[in-house]
Amino acid sequence: MKQEDVIKIQAWLDGELAGSEAESVERLIAQDGEARALFAELRWTKSALAQGELERAVPESREFYWAKIERAIRATETAKPAVLNRPWVGLMVRWFAPAGIVAALVLLLVLPMLHQSRQQPWIAGAEIESPLNDVGSITFRSEAEGMTIVWVNTH
Repeated sequence: MKQEDVIKIQAWLDGELAGSEAESVERLIAQDGEARALFAELRWTKSALAQGELERAVPESREFYWAKIERAIRATETAKPAVLNRPWVGLMVRWFAPAGIVAALVLLLVLPMLHQSRQQPWIAGAEIESPLNDVGSITFRSEAEGMTIVWVNTH
């Protein structure tokens, strides 16, 4: 069945067709079994929807209800965002947001280096000075194992 015929059957069922169009749809339903089945299904659906729909009483009149919605829409249309009323806020965000990001990146890069320099205050291969003349030391550093051994000789 053509989509145009389906739409005409729906319109006829809703009482939207008159004259020759209504008669042609009646003939189509009488002659075509598929059109008759569609009409029966649409009529059943329409009656089921009409019976299942609950009537709700609105405490306000229809005009008052829609006027209230219109006022709410107009109030949101006329309200300006707070940022537009204060142009300095936009300027601060434009300048301080990138500066804050750069500062955070610098901290992330510099803090690990500062932490590492506190753990290893000596420079690899430097001699250790001792106030005692009788004390000597030998230093061994293994990069593969990540450790340093200092042998202190007091004899």
